[in-house]
Amino acid sequence: MPKYMPGAPRIAVKYYGGQSGGLALAEAMQNTLPRDGLTMAMTTQAVVIHQMLRPEFAKYDARQWYWLGNMAPQRSVLAVWHTAKAQTLDDIKRTEVIIGATAQSSPTYLVPDMMNKFLGAKFKIVTGYKNVNDMNLAMERGEIEGRASSWTNMKLMMAKDLEAGRVRPLVVSAITRQPEIKDVPTLADLMTEPLHKQTAEFISADSDFGRSVFLPPGVPVARAQALRLAFEAALRDPELLAEADRLNVPIEWISGDELAAITRRITSSPKEVIDFAR
Repeated sequence: MPKYMPGAPRIAVKYYGGQSGGLALAEAMQNTLPRDGLTMAMTTQAVVIHQMLRPEFAKYDARQWYWLGNMAPQRSVLAVWHTAKAQTLDDIKRTEVIIGATAQSSPTYLVPDMMNKFLGAKFKIVTGYKNVNDMNLAMERGEIEGRASSWTNMKLMMAKDLEAGRVRPLVVSAITRQPEIKDVPTLADLMTEPLHKQTAEFISADSDFGRSVFLPPGVPVARAQALRLAFEAALRDPELLAEADRLNVPIEWISGDELAAITRRITSSPKEVIDFAR
């Protein structure tokens, strides 16, 4: 970013602590940190949904933030191993498939659980894995037959398996489809009941925020706009893109305006949808 900012200022990264899932940083950005444009933040991707599901804990309002943009969505992709007994969306309605998950609050559990409840899938969900990498190993060993994880993780950790067709994506949990596998439907695409479709969109929306960066309310407009332009320019910079490609890290720019629109969409969800999602 400094390359595209007047005076090339130094940017310092400060870890704010993640014990509260990033909520402490969200609240600080809303209420206490400076509003001079010298502090920007990236917090949990579920921050907007959390505001609606648990308003008693969310001491912030993401509708007031100024979104600079998103480096990359973190769309959750449910995939099965090539030896799984079910290989298609039709198969999983007839045949039990063992799916690994970390905990019931995680997308690794929520995505297959919603498919069981709303689509008639027959996933047997096994919880207790520490992280996605442990689930990847378990899948390769035959302990489980599939799992959900971010597309970024799949690209980083299982690139050769993806290329060889050993990992087979079935569904994407996000509002938007993953460009590299655009034929794979979103969770909401599969729903037929309007309430189920709206709920799937609501729960999936955190994926679209991914690695988003924002400013607190009240930053002077000219400074906020300059930061947004610098952020976008940095993510389109050939050097950055070349390094990301070398590291196999996906970069998919989403504008601040688009993030603001998704925020309005999520925070305008009907009470019926929010209650059902909760």
